[in-house]
Amino acid sequence: MLGTRTLLGLAIDEHGVMVAEIGGRSGRPDVRRVGHWAFPAPFDVGQAQELGRQFRQYLRANHFSSKHAIIGIPTKWIVAREIVAPPANPEALAGMLAIQAERVFSLNASELIFDYCGQPSASESRKILLLAARRQMIEQVKEIATVAGLQVQGVTVSALAFDKGRSKADARRGFGLYARPTYCEFWSQGAGRPGAIKHVPMAGTNGMPDDRAQRLTAAIPRLIMLMPQQDQTPPYQVTIYDACSASEGLVDRLNERLAPQITVREGGSDLRGGHRLEGAESIAAAAVAMTGAGMSKPQVDFLNPRIGRRETSPHKRLVGWGVFAAAALVLIVGAVLVDWQRTRSDIATYTEQLEMMSGDLEAARAVVDRMAYARSWTSQTPEFLECLRQLTLAFPEAPTVWATSLALNENREGLLVGLATDDAGIIEVQDRIKQNDVFANVQMMHIRDVGRDSTEKEFALKFTFQGVR
Repeated sequence: MLGTRTLLGLAIDEHGVMVAEIGGRSGRPDVRRVGHWAFPAPFDVGQAQELGRQFRQYLRANHFSSKHAIIGIPTKWIVAREIVAPPANPEALAGMLAIQAERVFSLNASELIFDYCGQPSASESRKILLLAARRQMIEQVKEIATVAGLQVQGVTVSALAFDKGRSKADARRGFGLYARPTYCEFWSQGAGRPGAIKHVPMAGTNGMPDDRAQRLTAAIPRLIMLMPQQDQTPPYQVTIYDACSASEGLVDRLNERLAPQITVREGGSDLRGGHRLEGAESIAAAAVAMTGAGMSKPQVDFLNPRIGRRETSPHKRLVGWGVFAAAALVLIVGAVLVDWQRTRSDIATYTEQLEMMSGDLEAARAVVDRMAYARSWTSQTPEFLECLRQLTLAFPEAPTVWATSLALNENREGLLVGLATDDAGIIEVQDRIKQNDVFANVQMMHIRDVGRDSTEKEFALKFTFQGVR
């Protein structure tokens, strides 16, 4: 609960930190101070200690006094999937979602932190948004804040803080757009949760209002059409949260160009409570801070996720493991004693059947070998071209991920190396390859940053091509 205590909202991306400090006034939170600290260079892992020390100096120099903070991260650093949650209580649902998350997101589960956004029900199935963030990134941003002398209460997604901060009287469904100078984040909103969320690079803008309005005019209809089916019909409503200083009259320009199919409204008033927020770039930080006001909590919190194992004291953990081990031992011994006699007779029966079938199996293998040899003479499609075609189909049309090299040996073992602008594109390509039956043993070898002067990420993916069956 906020009360009279102040709270910092930090909206971090690869370029810097937007800061907003809020405090309680007349029973409601009020934005007291905002700021923007730019990183000396694009953010990279391994810089947390030095960035934390510099950020601490910035907070002191600009008179930010609060020691409690909630952090918001960009959509570029997460992967989201909309799924249907079965009817279950929160504890049971968390266990089911943990298993499903490991299947949906193909990276090693130990490298990810999972949480979900939405309101599940114990009586009916409902759609929720399942999210994953790289554990390394969450630890890095938390370390920056900790070194800066802050106590981190949660790590959420900046764009989802806007959806939570909307006025309760505005129950209409629609879409949200958070605009920054080099990118925007777009999501569907309504029914108490976001249905989908997407990071969209906006490189090439010159910073002028007309240029930004023109690019958003082209992007918004395309993004609406690419969103999963949300049972929405024209006119579509888009709430824009503009975090650019050169944006005077942007909403009016967009309405002139997009009406009547799309209407655009400015969403900052939902956060300001009627007061003007100085420093447009800090609007996301204010939204993140508001998620900690009153008794509310962020919709998503990677620091305190609802999915995954919760930390317990060493004593309780030891007792729990002891009870579990004892119960498991009793069950195992009982099962062995009951099944022992039956298993002995089953083994003898199966052994006899295998001996009788051995002749048929050898004949079947000979037929398969002859058919495979004959097929190699009649095939019209070289297999390596089919492998290249199937890999090409795994890449999305949006230019966010691309291949740089491909190696395929005579044993059909391949290595695909490529570049991407964000983690989401890499995981999407791996998921598509993994779901294709012509590939097996799909394994991500590494994901790493290209270099100090580039924001791109390099990945290497190993696979076995089984051929078209």
